[in-house]
Amino acid sequence: MKRTDLLLSLAAVLSAGAYLTGNITPALIAAGIVGYYSMARLSFDPKIEVERRIPERGTELEPLKAGVRVRNLSEIPCRLRITEESEFVFARDVEVKLKPGETRALQQMIVPQRKGYIPLRAKVIFEDEPGLFYEELSLKEEKLLVLPSARSIREALKIKRQVEAIAEVEKALGIGLETLDFKELRDFHPGDDMRKIDWKSTSRLGELMVKEFYRETLSEIYLLINVDRKFRRELRNLKVDYLVLITAQLVEYFRRFGYMVNGIAYDEDKIVKLVPNPRSGKSFIGELKLAPQRGIPPIKAASLERESSLSRRILSLRRRVYTSGPVRAALKVEPNSYVVIVDDIGLHPREILKAVNILEKRGSTVVVLYPNPVFFVSKSDLNGERLELLYRRHMERKRLMKKLMGKAKIIEVGPKDLIPKVVGKL
Repeated sequence: MKRTDLLLSLAAVLSAGAYLTGNITPALIAAGIVGYYSMARLSFDPKIEVERRIPERGTELEPLKAGVRVRNLSEIPCRLRITEESEFVFARDVEVKLKPGETRALQQMIVPQRKGYIPLRAKVIFEDEPGLFYEELSLKEEKLLVLPSARSIREALKIKRQVEAIAEVEKALGIGLETLDFKELRDFHPGDDMRKIDWKSTSRLGELMVKEFYRETLSEIYLLINVDRKFRRELRNLKVDYLVLITAQLVEYFRRFGYMVNGIAYDEDKIVKLVPNPRSGKSFIGELKLAPQRGIPPIKAASLERESSLSRRILSLRRRVYTSGPVRAALKVEPNSYVVIVDDIGLHPREILKAVNILEKRGSTVVVLYPNPVFFVSKSDLNGERLELLYRRHMERKRLMKKLMGKAKIIEVGPKDLIPKVVGKL
């Protein structure tokens, strides 16, 4: 029960007692309580000035200090409480008593609970000195950039990320999918889908039996590889280019299952090499002349916005035509094929989208294998300044990828997405 409710209830009880007993004393006390309440209510005029200064950036799960300046502009003493309402931070409440006209400088401890840009919404409660009346005021919402800590990133990089990238490519393309044509019944093997169990045959034979269906006819697979120098990625622990490994991995994997693989290498402006049906991943690398290159590409992502007329004119003068390397490569693909584009979506996202649109209009199924350069940054480079820049670039690329995901199938990979056997062969 609020204090004001308690006072008014007490005054009502005293007034009733005075009426019933005929004693004037309780009535006088009740009148005094009502008078006190009325004076407190009339004098309650909350006027405050609150300024909170939030640092530009913080680190996940690490405390930071926000400066708070408060001033009591009313004519009564008050008690202020500042509370943070954002669910993405933990913050201790700040309380202070202020005399009329008094100004105080305070500090509030804030601990961000997640990474990224998080909103901060503070609430200020102005309460009179007796605690009878209060009013809530909301401060203007602010944004705080929260970076991951260097320690958490180093620990995450120690965890072996063993994603079956090529299996994800196969799933995204939908190659080798089962048809509705029944092939045969066979014994159940560990790992089989339980939904394929034929329960009638199982009950009749006393053993688990599964239905097997014919798979789709194998089609040609085209690998469109960006071999521009800006796209090269070095694996420092192996002293070898990641593009060499991922390209050989793709060829070896699909040839193992009987697919015919055709390679098209391109750079920013043109087609570099056509390699029809290579014998192996190693021979494919040899024909493309993919020698290991040191360094990683720029981590800053290009804009998805349309180029200005001046940019297009300059580009046309440099290329003499508007057609880029990725688009030229897409035009070389036979209709109704399966296509894997190995490229960095951050280098030329609009050209990749053009290539995907061309391929899909001609009946091909396309997936983009996207080696994210942020994953290739060495752990030793993660100092404070480098960490902030890296995180900003990572968020830019995430936003770009989110925009592209609705228009193309994209699989993000890093230096751990390798088949050891392929590495051994090279």
